[in-house]
Amino acid sequence: MVASRDASFQPYAPQPPSTMTDPSNCAMAEKHPYDGSIRCNASELPRERTSRTKWFGRLAVLIGLYLACSTTFKRQFYVSNTTSTNEEYRVGDLKWAPCTGQHDVPGAECGYAIVPLDYFNASAGVAKIALGRYKATSANRLGSVFLNPGGPGGSGKGLATMSGPSFQRIVGEEYDMIGFDPRGIGETEPRTQCFPSPEAHSAFIANTVLERGYDVGPNLTDPLNRNHLIELQRDADALWQTQFNICAKTMGDKLRYMGTSTVARDIAFIASLLDGNDALIHFYGLSYGTVIGQYLVNMFPDRVGRVVIDGVVDAIAWTTLPAYKWERHWQTSTDKTYEIFMADCAKAGPSRCALAKKKDDDSASILSRVENFLQSLYYQPLAVPNATIPGILTNGRARLFLLGALESPSSWPSVAQAFDEAMNGDGSAVLNGQKGGMYLSDLERSAVSCNDNKPFPPPTPEEIIDEQLWVLENVSRFSLAVVVSEPDAGCQYWPVTPPERFLGPWNNSLHNPILIISNTADPATPIANGKLVQETLGNSSRLLVQDSPGHCSLALPSLCTIRAMRAFFANGTLPEEGTVCSVDASPFPQVETVKVYSAEDEKMLESARRAAEVVFGK
Repeated sequence: MVASRDASFQPYAPQPPSTMTDPSNCAMAEKHPYDGSIRCNASELPRERTSRTKWFGRLAVLIGLYLACSTTFKRQFYVSNTTSTNEEYRVGDLKWAPCTGQHDVPGAECGYAIVPLDYFNASAGVAKIALGRYKATSANRLGSVFLNPGGPGGSGKGLATMSGPSFQRIVGEEYDMIGFDPRGIGETEPRTQCFPSPEAHSAFIANTVLERGYDVGPNLTDPLNRNHLIELQRDADALWQTQFNICAKTMGDKLRYMGTSTVARDIAFIASLLDGNDALIHFYGLSYGTVIGQYLVNMFPDRVGRVVIDGVVDAIAWTTLPAYKWERHWQTSTDKTYEIFMADCAKAGPSRCALAKKKDDDSASILSRVENFLQSLYYQPLAVPNATIPGILTNGRARLFLLGALESPSSWPSVAQAFDEAMNGDGSAVLNGQKGGMYLSDLERSAVSCNDNKPFPPPTPEEIIDEQLWVLENVSRFSLAVVVSEPDAGCQYWPVTPPERFLGPWNNSLHNPILIISNTADPATPIANGKLVQETLGNSSRLLVQDSPGHCSLALPSLCTIRAMRAFFANGTLPEEGTVCSVDASPFPQVETVKVYSAEDEKMLESARRAAEVVFGK
């Protein structure tokens, strides 16, 4: 299929949006269910297949326009910094200096790149993208690998500045590790700051359904339970509408520029600054970072170098389905992971897992006790006077705490201890953990997901809850917890339209295939997503499966997976089809059965553990 055109050959010149990404042209775009394509209504958007000859003719015209206009465009993209330094920025500026943060590794560099705020409007101004770099330690440098930890909302700069050596040992010493804060996030400017401070945002959602979660009764068919959830959903809708109205007042049109389409263009632009015009783009993205990766390879197919996506989000659903319809597709492995947690706890026994009460305790009994406690909280929340912020442990909060634990199996011993304490009357550790797991400081996640999501008719609270009740009964008991832990809802109230909303195609042919990594029991991004992307890209991709629970392959380290990644980044070697990697760690390790590894293998495993600490915020 014809790829969306990019401006890679002219890094300073804007280009009109392609017909498939322009929301005014493609408002009627329809997703053909999971076939990897987005098609526009024929009567809405007549299309003529562009011949190669016509395209090269247009390219020649564009190159001529670039040579004539690039100086003017550079001059238009010029702005004075409003900070006290009065520094002046120009598009294409790239600055580096030694990092001075407490947790930055020796040799790490911190800096920024100045990019167009709007790639289709030179008069809009500039954006300042925060960067971190850890340079290649091999003399045979192969380029720059952009790293993204997911979210959306996660700062990526620290992946290079705090964990550059660890990622380099996973990816390869021949590459510079490049961390970056995507649009609206972290130190990148403009930031998504709808509220005066993170504390103001926290105060706004405190003790509402957006913070304490949905309390779900044990009987999913009880009309009273449904009515209760509908009332909570009405509250949630009003809260989202209020927040977005606040955002519109405080940020205005700046909100338009936070979507993934723009982030993908930023990466392509910065790759040209770092490694030369039309340089191949190398990328390692986890979780939401896999959405960025799918955008990159389909918006810039001719510039794909070595791209790895790990813990795969379905970008087709991300862009075309409202968030409340995601759970039926994306939570298919959540309860499987939950059951693995309980089974591993039973095997570990009471000496290593506090939820196990006897040596031969079985997983079904442990699961039953935990679920009975959760149900009891629906009727009688637990008073928690000794938490860092005293409060009550509700059914919704306890479910949120467990959901977060499923993503990180290495946390299971401490999670089991905390939950056992709650079951015995002290919910301090659970309440502290649940509140501490809320990583967003403002609406930076909504600014990404709502700019990416195709507009949809506003659903009623009844429609949302009926969908969620179906998912709770047929897919996962964690469905409504995901709605809170992954705050992508409410986009029907989003106040702006982005300059570009990429809706496909998602199946471009690539000269350099990408590597897809999925766990067998990923509670957030099931293996079905990885298989879908592999089927969509066909021979332009290869799927590697890691046989483990947890979110992304870093959740439990695997030498097999690390070696496959190093070989891929080194020379493009793909693992054999059907490769399944085992892991070299256990959620409940036994000292007496610790395996002995070589010094080099130990270094790789330790690097994976340290990288996971930065990604998962441990």
